Amino acid sequence: MDHEVVPEIFARSSSLKDSFGVLSFGDDPKYYALDGQHRVAAIKLLVNGEADVSAPEGFDNDLLSVLVVLREDHDVSEGVWMRRYRRLFSSLNRYAKPTDRDTNIIMDEDDLVAIVTRRLISEHEFFRAPGRERESFKVLTKGKNLKEGVSHFTTLQTLYEVNQILLTTRERQNRGWTHDESSTKLNKQIRPDEDDLEKYYEELVSYWDAILEALPVLRRPPQEMRVHDVAPGNDGSDHEDHVLFWPIGQELFAKFARTILDDAFPDGGRAAVSDMAARLDLCTQIPWELHSPPWRYLLLVPKTEAEDSWRMRSEDRKLAVEVAFRLLCWISGRLDEVGELRTDWREHLYPKRHHEDRIEAMWREIERARAHIVTGGDAE
Repeated sequence: MDHEVVPEIFARSSSLKDSFGVLSFGDDPKYYALDGQHRVAAIKLLVNGEADVSAPEGFDNDLLSVLVVLREDHDVSEGVWMRRYRRLFSSLNRYAKPTDRDTNIIMDEDDLVAIVTRRLISEHEFFRAPGRERESFKVLTKGKNLKEGVSHFTTLQTLYEVNQILLTTRERQNRGWTHDESSTKLNKQIRPDEDDLEKYYEELVSYWDAILEALPVLRRPPQEMRVHDVAPGNDGSDHEDHVLFWPIGQELFAKFARTILDDAFPDGGRAAVSDMAARLDLCTQIPWELHSPPWRYLLLVPKTEAEDSWRMRSEDRKLAVEVAFRLLCWISGRLDEVGELRTDWREHLYPKRHHEDRIEAMWREIERARAHIVTGGDAE
């Protein structure tokens, strides 16, 4: 660039030495935004100190790349040029790579469940990061699955699903989220007003407080509670393989807890934390160890024929989880029908090569678990 055409404001800027030129904006031309409006708005909030978080040090001095498409062919009509512009806009936005589910939950400002899930991670004592840490140690923010040995209690995607289940009371399913019977489903594209957001968040907090009060086991170190290949006590440690420390079990439990609360409090599906915790206390009597019936061979399946290594089920998982939920309802005494349920449980065992005596022995264990809960522990 010739020094004579460099504006005084850039005269001492070494960054212009590698630039192509200076772009000036006049008053007459029309400008159309193709992409980036939300990023520009976010930058303005950060620079002006209007955001909920502080901008990183030196942020206002960062250099950003901006692509500008010029209309150089002035011989074409306005209609032709607008057609080109619309095609460019459509191609850019339609064929762009969609953001992943974690990013959607982190960024969405209209989806009620995403908003309260983020706040739960930021503020609730069980989920939030200690001290000045930015990322929660309890919630993995990338991917749906959890591995053995990791310290996270759950994943962002699973927590989102669990929160959605907890907030979807029977009353809202029947009457709608806004008591508008013509729309029973939650509209995730319209942000609720701030008062409603606060009410939903406080309600969600009360559910989690009740769950944690009823099931203090959830505060155990996750890396000790997610061990497939070590049966309890066999290694001289406290390691377990607990249903409620795996994403598949957490969503299953949320559905079960939602059913308990809806049955106990039919006028809204919620009550004081202590009252909800008292109703959820029966969950402590459920055999949650994955190596015991009804979970073994239903949710937890062997990797090898020798059964010396195990994994969470992927084959026909949805159907298996549906059977597991019905079993939870039956074991807890919330369901009386058993003939069809027993058949479905048997049909969904994996692998299917079990001896008849083995199947009968497992079912007797399931019956004993139910009898213990239904009779209040008086059954032999």
